[in-house]
Amino acid sequence: MVRSLQLRTPGRLLFTLLSATCLLAAPRPARSAEITAFVAGASPGEIWNTGYGGMFTISLFNIVHGDIEGTYQGSVLPGTKLLTVHAKAYVGPSIGRLVPYVGLGAGLYLESLPADDDHGTLGSLFAGVKLKFPMGLVLRGEYQWLSLPQPMPVAMDHRYFVAAGLSF
Repeated sequence: MVRSLQLRTPGRLLFTLLSATCLLAAPRPARSAEITAFVAGASPGEIWNTGYGGMFTISLFNIVHGDIEGTYQGSVLPGTKLLTVHAKAYVGPSIGRLVPYVGLGAGLYLESLPADDDHGTLGSLFAGVKLKFPMGLVLRGEYQWLSLPQPMPVAMDHRYFVAAGLSF
């Protein structure tokens, strides 16, 4: 004798439909990593040209974030450029698709000059905002206050960038 599965009461049918709906509508896991490319500017603006870079971001609990950032900053001075590698940590709560954030960073720099190169460490304080779109697109803007050594041959006080990337 073959028995068919039957729901004998309307309560069971309702429970089954609600359970299936909840399972299908469950929130998807948050994306915890991003890869981003950016275009940067710096001040004093009469010395520094457009810069380019990229970063890899990891997010924990959707509020604490960490970046590894690499940047090339060109200069109007012949033979002068600044390369930086920067580790950053920041706090930024998600407010819908918007993520305002603030944080601290530390890194290394290499300033190439025509006569000699300069290298050392840097520190930063920064603030920015991310805008997250469906399908993983992320737009980002950030302003950095940089702390570089005072005897640095060609000074840089601030850097700012606009970025686009993908979260996964």
